[in-house]
Formats: sequence, structure tokens, C-alpha cells
Amino acid sequence: MYIIFLSLISIYLCYKFGDWENWEKYYPTILFFILSSVCCAFLTYNHPLWLYPPTIINRTFTDLFISITVYPCTIMMFIPHLPKKISKIFFHVSYYVAIYTIPEFIAVKLGLFIYNNGWDIWHTLLFNYIMFPIIILHYKKPFYAWVIALVSPHILFYILKIPYSIIR
Repeated sequence: MYIIFLSLISIYLCYKFGDWENWEKYYPTILFFILSSVCCAFLTYNHPLWLYPPTIINRTFTDLFISITVYPCTIMMFIPHLPKKISKIFFHVSYYVAIYTIPEFIAVKLGLFIYNNGWDIWHTLLFNYIMFPIIILHYKKPFYAWVIALVSPHILFYILKIPYSIIR
């Protein structure tokens, strides 16, 4: 139920504040975000860092459902309202980091979201502060974002001591 609520809120906010007229401009970045999420879920399937408790639908479907509902909505609201001044970009990123981190923190406290294998709210906060600038980078210079996206799983596996043998 929480997943559906999260998706409906995202869709509603995107309907109100998203840049629907220019959705094609954001489409490559939307796909980048979705693919990154799916790859993360795939790479850590046997060693999940976070997950939603089992419900009627399985974990794979839950990850895909969030990827195709929440993430496109995020991009359609995040990128169009990106400030021009570098000094204001930090606040814009921080706003979206809060939008992603605070509900997750509440969901953890309510038992609607679970951390595993050494992951915690601080990892989420750091991850979100890295993720949103990479989204900006992808929108402006996709090649560099792809380089980071290809290297970052190795860094994450090293930091969290995740063995490559867990990859299915």
C-alpha cells in the first residue's frame, strides 16, 4: 500500500509541477535513472542494501514499479526547475535530497522500508547527495554520468565489503 501511495503522490505532484510540454528533453535522463535503479537492484539482489517488506507483490516488481512511476516524475520536476546559479543548485539538490530522505526515514521507523547489510539513513543521505548531481550531469553531459555510473558500483561494493560473488 505504501508503494502505491508513494507513486500516486509522485504522479500527482508531477502532474501539478512537472514540465510535461518538454518531456522529450528529459527522456534520456529518465531512462538513465530507471536503468541505474534496475542495475542496482539486479547487482544487489542476493545482498540487498534496502528493500520494502514483502507484500502482495514481490521485490522485483516493487523495484520496477517505483522505477517507472516515481523516478520519471522526479526527473520531470527536478530538471526543469534547476537554477542557473551554481550557488542555488546546492539548495535545489538539498531540497530533493530532503524529499527523498525524510519519507524514507519515516518509512523505516514505520517498518515500511528495511535497511540491510550495513546500509542506513546516513548512507541514504550521502547516496542522495551524490545521485542528484549525477542526474544533473547526465542531463548536461551524459557521457560523464555514464562513466561515473559504470565505476560507482565497484566503489560501493568496495566500501560496503560486498563480494562480487553475490551478483546473480
